[in-house]
Amino acid sequence: MEKILIVVVGGVAVLMGVLMIINRSSLSRFMADAQRATFGKVGDKVAAQSSSGMTALVGTVSVLIGAAMIFLALTRR
Repeated sequence: MEKILIVVVGGVAVLMGVLMIINRSSLSRFMADAQRATFGKVGDKVAAQSSSGMTALVGTVSVLIGAAMIFLALTRR
């Protein structure tokens, strides 16, 4: 039962990472607009630093973590 849960969570992490990589420009723009709307003047500074490359990096890390979870769940006893 525990392995099934780990495989499912790992699969969700891989799926989320792939979707983040595919939609990185629109997701990055959405997050920058949300930061501007939420935090005002400080949000402008933070939003100016966000880029689609960093969104792709986070997506890649999510894929790697999910793949590691699935690999470890399937290979451990």
